[in-house]
Amino acid sequence: MSIFLDEFWIAYEIDRNNNIADRVYHYNKGLMERKNKDGTWCEERGALCIFCGEDLDYEEITKEEAEMLQVKI
Repeated sequence: MSIFLDEFWIAYEIDRNNNIADRVYHYNKGLMERKNKDGTWCEERGALCIFCGEDLDYEEITKEEAEMLQVKI
């Protein structure tokens, strides 16, 4: 069994009461995507620095939360 996740979602500065977050990301087998303000997703290779420990200020969320959240940035 692998200790690495193939797919997950994370959010920065999440406000669950208002369904908003500064940024929302989706990781899927090596591809990192960022959610746009209009709800679409785009590739965001620079966000892979999360794996290098350069950025630890995020919260893991579910796919359902990621789809519902509005992004501010």
